[in-house]
Formats: sequence, structure tokens, C-alpha cells
Amino acid sequence: MQLTIEGIEEILTLVRAGGERTLDLRGVRDADPFGLLLLDLLIREQENQGDRLRILRPLDPATLRWMQAMGLFRRPDFGAPAPNVEQALQPITPIADESAIMELVDRFDARLAARYRLDRSPRYTLVRIMIELFQNIPQHANATGLVADPHGIAAMQDYRDGIVLAIADLGVGMRTSLSLRDPDLATSDAAAIDAVVLRGASRFTDPGRGEELMRIFRMVRSWDGTVAVRSGRALLRHDPSEGAEVYDVAPFPGVQIALVIPQRIFGVEGVDAEGEPGFNEPDE
Repeated sequence: MQLTIEGIEEILTLVRAGGERTLDLRGVRDADPFGLLLLDLLIREQENQGDRLRILRPLDPATLRWMQAMGLFRRPDFGAPAPNVEQALQPITPIADESAIMELVDRFDARLAARYRLDRSPRYTLVRIMIELFQNIPQHANATGLVADPHGIAAMQDYRDGIVLAIADLGVGMRTSLSLRDPDLATSDAAAIDAVVLRGASRFTDPGRGEELMRIFRMVRSWDGTVAVRSGRALLRHDPSEGAEVYDVAPFPGVQIALVIPQRIFGVEGVDAEGEPGFNEPDE
């Protein structure tokens, strides 16, 4: 198993579609923020349904330390020791109140600036992307007003090939949000992702609203980066080698988004992994 953009679907299928109640993660050596956020939400969602998962944690010390540093497996019931949080570029962070978005973006920006000397222009671009993505949770995750806790979260990590920024929630999802404007606007989760990400649709009718994700998608695509947008039973994934495609996936509430931005865009040299052989990287 891999806790990555590509590998997390296997876990969701096992639990959500296959009924598995024990997740054996002992062999995991590869993880990214998107996989971690979805695993965190999966654990929470199963608990909310009174069907708690039994987790067998990774045996690889470096992988487990990083996951703990990112905020997973740190609750008392996991009995985890305090990790070295410096291993995490930005640990899992809650997004709840729209008024706190700028403070949250500043925290992410400060963590990145502390590790890299970024030029002003690409740094400002990333800040704008974070503002748009983070605002989606308080504005859309509980669009119906019926979700007690959409539980929005975000995280960020750097790798040899790029910086991964991920956000996720347990909200109503894109299809339900769009249906508040017009039930015929999206007749499936795949159609909703297509409408929002590829055509700039929104449940708001105000001019200019709803094009943020479309602009972000086009921007990251122009950088030869990777984009994953998941909602309900559909996943849109774009990577430079294969282009964009929408897949049918196991049902899961809310919206989850990942961006992999090549480090060259920010003038960042490759991550120095010396001292942590194989740290959070796939086996050769």
C-alpha cells in the first residue's frame, strides 16, 4: 500500500466498498499529504459511523516519524511518542473559520519561507492559490447547512520532484453544492468535477464566482505539475505524462484536492535527503 495520490484509492476501496475494518499499513514507505489527509478523514468518518478502523502502523521508522510529525497517529489511543515536527513542512492543520484564512495562509507561507528562499513572485502566486483553496471549505463544504462538522484540513510537504499542497473536507461535495443552484447542473460526481474544475461552474450566480479552481488547474497544468480533485465517487487526475482523466472511485464524502508544484517553479533545488535514506520516498 501507498499513502499517496495514486495509492490511497486502494485503501478507500478496501474500507468503503469492501468493508475492510483492519488496515495493515506496516509495509508503507511512501506517503504524501493527500494520502495522509484522506486517511485521517477516513479514520474520522468510520468513527463517526460507529465503525472504528483497526490500524497497523508502518514499521519503517522514517515513514512513521514523518506521519507522526504531520499529525497522524498522535492521539493518546495510538500511544505515539512526540515526533520531531521539523520533518513536516506543514503538518495537518484545521480549516474552519473563513475569518482565519489569512492567518492560516501566513503560517503555511512562513513554514515554506523558513526552509527556502523563494522569489517574491512565485511565493505570492502560491499564497494566492492557498487563499482560494482554503476558502472553498468554509464557503462550500457545508453549503446545505446540514453538516455538523465538515472537518476541513490542509497540509504541505516537499519532495525531490515538487511541493505537495493538499486540502480536504468531509462536507457535502461538489455535486450537492452545485445542485443548490440547479439540480441539472451536475447529474453525477464526475459531471460536477468537470463543471467546477474544467468549466468554472459555481453554486453562486455572481459574475466571476466559481472560476478559482479552474484557474488553479490551468496554472498548475501549465507548470507541468500534477492535480488531483476528488469528490464523491469521482476523481479527476492530471499529470504531465498522461494528461487529465476522470476515474470512478469508491464513494467518500466531501472534496479533496492535491497540487504537486515542480520545485523549479519556485527556484528551489532538489530536497537534500542526506541523513534520512529513503525518507518518505518510494523504493528504487
